Amino acid sequence: MKRLTVPRLFALFALLLLVSTLGLEHYLRVDRSGSVKRTIVSTWVGGKRRSRAVVTRDVEGALSQKAREQRAMRVAEDVVDEGPVLSTQPVIFGASFVPGRDGVEARYDGRVAYATVDDLLALQAYNHALILGPIRLQLGVDPDVVLDALAGELGVTREELTEHGTFRRLALRHRLPPEPAPAVNEQNLRTASVSAGRYLARAVRPDGSYRYEVNGIDNEETDDYNWPRHCGATWYLSETANYTREPTMLDAAARAARRLSQEALGHCGKHRCVGVGDRADLGSSALGLLALVELVEGGSMPELMPVVRDLAAFIRSQQRPDGEFMHFYDRVKDEPVDKQVLYYTGEAAFALARAERVTHDPGDLDAARRALERLVDYPFWYIGWHYFWGAEHWTCHALGALWEKAPNPKALRFCMEWQEAVRTTAIWDREANPEYDGATSAGPFVPPALVGTATRMEAAVSTLRTARLAGLPAREIEELEWGIRKALAFLMRFQLEPGPQNVMRAPGMMRGGIPNTPTDFHVRIDNPQHAGTALLHYLKLLEERKN
Repeated sequence: MKRLTVPRLFALFALLLLVSTLGLEHYLRVDRSGSVKRTIVSTWVGGKRRSRAVVTRDVEGALSQKAREQRAMRVAEDVVDEGPVLSTQPVIFGASFVPGRDGVEARYDGRVAYATVDDLLALQAYNHALILGPIRLQLGVDPDVVLDALAGELGVTREELTEHGTFRRLALRHRLPPEPAPAVNEQNLRTASVSAGRYLARAVRPDGSYRYEVNGIDNEETDDYNWPRHCGATWYLSETANYTREPTMLDAAARAARRLSQEALGHCGKHRCVGVGDRADLGSSALGLLALVELVEGGSMPELMPVVRDLAAFIRSQQRPDGEFMHFYDRVKDEPVDKQVLYYTGEAAFALARAERVTHDPGDLDAARRALERLVDYPFWYIGWHYFWGAEHWTCHALGALWEKAPNPKALRFCMEWQEAVRTTAIWDREANPEYDGATSAGPFVPPALVGTATRMEAAVSTLRTARLAGLPAREIEELEWGIRKALAFLMRFQLEPGPQNVMRAPGMMRGGIPNTPTDFHVRIDNPQHAGTALLHYLKLLEERKN
């Protein structure tokens, strides 16, 4: 008999691990392309489920009378496969489900209850993080919320259900209403981008402030507010208003701009800046400048021109001889603070490049040019440099805005390489979520954040336009555009247009909003700003090609 040496023991362990892993995968696997086993039909009113029936035929007729009586929305979710749930231990139970795709069946004493995808969205059960000391784990569902809801449906305590009940994982697919799969064409791009602008217009209050962040499930607002995001949202709202010339959108943009110019402007030395506290940051002034330039250039608020010039002068005054900017200004000591954070230099370069179109000041163009040169003059070990490579969308906006007057081939190569990395690290061929193709990933178990994809795509569109002007090889341009179209399809797929309106208390208020993730319906004002910019700018490129 051969002796079991360490290498042989290791090989045996590896073989056993492989066999057990494959066996467990086969045991837990569900077939999402399978035939319909049964259909769960529900009626919903005001974001609340009112009735439910489980049928194997006559789906069209199920609960149709109740839906008419209740003036309810009727939703049908097909069970296409099911699998076991290994344990009700919180970590195992929570990690047993694919967010947005899986539901739960619970049986207790001959009774059955379901928590479908729509139920879990309404409960906000997919948006759960388990905190274990310094470790933050994203689970498939919140076990506490799900088990409490199922116990309530069955009329038992949670302890009784977990001790004596049985659970099955359900792979679900919507039948009514059907799940949308929008094509990336001019009509859909126009609908999506304009709808994002209309969301922002509805979010502007009479005093010019925004409903800053809204939970799409219950229509509740947070108490936060942020001037950089006010400015960025006003920039996109103004651009969409100029594109559509819709009076309500133009009026909302004007209210937001007046709020900005009357409430948020202070003095930083001899110039005005966006700053309401002791310290002003460069990013707020840069994004504010973008918004005001859009309104001046569009002709709706020419009276803002003096503020445009003054903000541009403040930003230039913060620039160092090497092209970098000092990102803060101490309004108490009346002096700049030479510290740097993400985004601000790119925002400043882009804003100055756009401002030069209305100021015609060569100093604005030169400052933007030098800032872009600084941004792309990175050392060999770039990953360890001052700025993070995943946050370069403003750099590529600056590239596009400067190209006709101050072309920078190195910056173009920088943005092309960055976009290649974006495509390489995006989600592709995820079996449970094929609709995530092209999205920027935060990990294999977490629904992708729409705003992360959106920021990369608005930069990608600026890069695409510049690459065409520069005459880059057709293969590189085609690869870039292919990635853009895939990612824009993902954004449109999960825009609340209208989205699963049955689980939302006020779906009309949320229409056009861009949620945090496919399962987290919080909409912050920068979400539609970034996604809308990507959608609208690509639409404009397609329109330019026809002319």
